[in-house]
Amino acid sequence: MKREDGRIFRKISWLRKKPQGTRKMTDATLKFELNSFLSGNAPDDSSLIRKAPWKFAALFFVVLAVLGYFVGDYAIQSRKQELVGELQKRLDISAAGKAQVIETWLASTVEDSNRIAGNELFQLFATEINIAGGGKLPRSLNEQLPYMQNAFTNFANQDGLIGAYLIGRDGRAYLASGGAPALTEDQRAEAQEQYDRAEIRLLPIRAGNAGLVFDFLLPIRAAQSNPTDNTADVVGILLLTVPASDALSDFLKPSPYSSSEHVTRLYQETGGKYFELFPGKPPYVSATADAGIAPDAIGFRETTDSSGNSFYSSGALVDGTNLVVFQQVDSSEALASLRTYNLFVVGLAISFLVIIFTILTVIWLMLKGQNARALAHQYKEFAAQINAQRRLLGSINNTIDELIGLTDPEGRYIYANPSLARLADYPLRSIPGKTDRELFGEKAARDLAEHDRKAIATEQTVNAFVEIETRDGVRTLRVAKSRFLNEEGAFLGIVTVSSDITEYVKYQRRKEEMDRKAITVLSQMLEANDPYLSDHSLRVAQLANHISAELGLSAEVVKVINTGAHLSQIGKISIPRQIREKESRLTPKEQEIMQSHVLTSEKILSNADVDKQVLDAVTQINERLDGSGYPKGLTEADIAMPARILGMADILIARISPRSYREAIGVDEALRVFKNNPEKYDPAVVEAMVRFFETEIGAAFKANIEMKRG
Repeated sequence: MKREDGRIFRKISWLRKKPQGTRKMTDATLKFELNSFLSGNAPDDSSLIRKAPWKFAALFFVVLAVLGYFVGDYAIQSRKQELVGELQKRLDISAAGKAQVIETWLASTVEDSNRIAGNELFQLFATEINIAGGGKLPRSLNEQLPYMQNAFTNFANQDGLIGAYLIGRDGRAYLASGGAPALTEDQRAEAQEQYDRAEIRLLPIRAGNAGLVFDFLLPIRAAQSNPTDNTADVVGILLLTVPASDALSDFLKPSPYSSSEHVTRLYQETGGKYFELFPGKPPYVSATADAGIAPDAIGFRETTDSSGNSFYSSGALVDGTNLVVFQQVDSSEALASLRTYNLFVVGLAISFLVIIFTILTVIWLMLKGQNARALAHQYKEFAAQINAQRRLLGSINNTIDELIGLTDPEGRYIYANPSLARLADYPLRSIPGKTDRELFGEKAARDLAEHDRKAIATEQTVNAFVEIETRDGVRTLRVAKSRFLNEEGAFLGIVTVSSDITEYVKYQRRKEEMDRKAITVLSQMLEANDPYLSDHSLRVAQLANHISAELGLSAEVVKVINTGAHLSQIGKISIPRQIREKESRLTPKEQEIMQSHVLTSEKILSNADVDKQVLDAVTQINERLDGSGYPKGLTEADIAMPARILGMADILIARISPRSYREAIGVDEALRVFKNNPEKYDPAVVEAMVRFFETEIGAAFKANIEMKRG
């Protein structure tokens, strides 16, 4: 009675004076009070507008300014895109035009040179040299050399060439124009390589003594060959060295129709890098590659040079060469007209802001009264909906049996529903501010605190079972705990939803006890009916449990194995006694009848609503990993671990027991059979069985079953 009197005293004390801790929790619990309702009168917000109208005006002006900024920026960027688009067209056309001019000049140079390459007398001379070979010419050819040399020199002088050479397959120059510089080894190698080609080839532009020069190679075909036949034999290579500085300087000069700020630059690609050419001044060819030009950057682009100057450029390839013409213009000069446009847009945006702000201010003043009335009406409807929802939630919360509570990060209750208050035997209003220790005692508080920590650490809902002492005795609760977050995701506390499952737990325990007794009775009935099965199930269960311990299996799996061991022989009740106790070996037909006990076990246990894991353990006990077992011939992947353990334990216990038609064997011999047949028996289970029998307990178990065998 002292405990009951104490609770009554606490209730009276709370009614007389509200505890200080409870008063501190009042503000926090108001938001969760489902029995309080919103007022139907709309709040008055006019004071806020009167106190600080400039805040709303400033905010509105900032919004308009930002809007005006983005609109103006969009207009400026659009204009810039138009200017850049026009600039791209001009640069592309100019670069392509310059590239076309250079290409035409090169083509005309090649065309002029074709006069001598296509001359029949010259072709015949080259053919005879090619036939002679070896560098030593016959007398007839030596007599022709002065005439051919003179014609060759006149040709070079007329076309303004620096040098002209007729080169044989051996790399020797059989003809050279007067005053031509000596051939380099690279020129000879290029000429020899040209014998395998039928097209005209332009070699890279290089720096000469007086400017830029370039070589091109013309194949000379055999006399009277078809000029359209690209497969005709090449009998000689004509190497011509052409001055390029004057022509290229003229081509790179600004066009009179282009802007004065346009600059034309010529580059030559070598090994994937671009080197600039300077036709009018040494060193004529840049010694270092331009790092700002990549292989994929030939088209129109905006770039910055080493000095930090920004410019637009567009490149065009000269067909048939490794030359690239770039047309460039300074960015500030190209976009000079954009600055004036920017000033116009900014002025227009400011005027637009002023006009819009003035119009909206007038409209706001006119609609202010109408908005206030509409807001009041909407608030009343909203309050009515909220109150209806609160009444519904309050009704549910006050009548459900589940216990609902909300605690803050320090473990103090912010909210509790009536069911939780009834279990704790505290007035509902007194629970806010209290802890689990005050409501349920030290032990329950420790368990609940541990689950709180798990819910916070894992950020997941934690489900657990907790026992709580109440005045009605120990109650078992199924508890679900999860974090409670606000709209911003900040942690506010722990929500606990509990169900009293005490009666269910008692029912389950009674059912499990009845199941155990029924299993024991069935096992004893079977063993009493068959003298050979005396204590068989018990020994199988003991051995299987020891093997499970060696394998480190969970308690749930061990329980399945233990139950399956006691039920493993239950199907043999249906086997005729004369077959079960037959003195001699069974016939194939009798063996088939005996094996049917597994299906009988499955039928009996299925009707008894036995757990599926236990059912699988019993019905798979005679299956083998290689599929040689029965009744279904299952293989390794389909046989559960409990069935593997029970099957081997069943074989060992059965084989050490004598039968009329065979002698019993020892444990060591049975283990040897298991080891020698890994395709049938799980090696892990065999190893666990060996380890067990090597222990002191295993040795005693082995001695005991072998003694009973005799």
